[in-house]
Amino acid sequence: MQKNRVTIIASLFALACVSDEAAARRHYPTDPSCQLPNKEDSYKLAVSWQPAFCESHRGKPECKITDTTVYQASHFTLHGLWPNKRECGVNYGSCGQYKKPAKSFCDYAPVPMKAETVKNLGEIMPSVAGGSCLDRHEWYKHGTCQTDWDADGYFATATRLVKEFNDNGIADFMKQNTGKTVSTAAFLQIVDKSFGKRASQRLNLGCDRDGNLVDVFINLPKDIPANMALADLIQQAPESFNNRCGKSFNIEAIGY
Repeated sequence: MQKNRVTIIASLFALACVSDEAAARRHYPTDPSCQLPNKEDSYKLAVSWQPAFCESHRGKPECKITDTTVYQASHFTLHGLWPNKRECGVNYGSCGQYKKPAKSFCDYAPVPMKAETVKNLGEIMPSVAGGSCLDRHEWYKHGTCQTDWDADGYFATATRLVKEFNDNGIADFMKQNTGKTVSTAAFLQIVDKSFGKRASQRLNLGCDRDGNLVDVFINLPKDIPANMALADLIQQAPESFNNRCGKSFNIEAIGY
């Protein structure tokens, strides 16, 4: 009986230690038609609340930062800008040189970007500054499936959209409530106030098992002109609200 209990605990521990690289590999496409570029019918902007993300990724270099004045302490950060193809579900991707996932994100080739792009991205995507290579995964898994931008344009667009999301009242709400539990309805009201009627119905919210808000996924249309505000883009996107946080969630402060 004791031996079985130890085996079960060891198995659960092993599952808990699965990296985000391994999780990403589970969602690589197996249908060749889901690896063809320029077939997207919409986009999704994925942003993360880094302090909550780091609760379960403490070994990552960007998660060792505890300075409360850095961007990731009080703003959502960029996870990715994902082109979607309806028929492929979550498996539209890998449209470039990598048809199969690398063992780890840093095994991909460096993304061909200008130094200025890398500098700007280092703030909005902490793993770039930390050296854990999320930008490589995002480019080769998702960025290569669109043809509107090269890597500089793709990440510049994603950076602009994340900053607009933060700067339109969302970061202020998160700052004011850091370390607190807030109602999901209050957060959604801020989204609607900032981005227009029923904008919140274009969001998916993701929380961890402790009730911490970790991810927000924002529906966007197929076309993202450089001069179109995020609020207008959201209004053009389809509604598909999903809430995995319940009636309330915690807003984690940076550090453990």
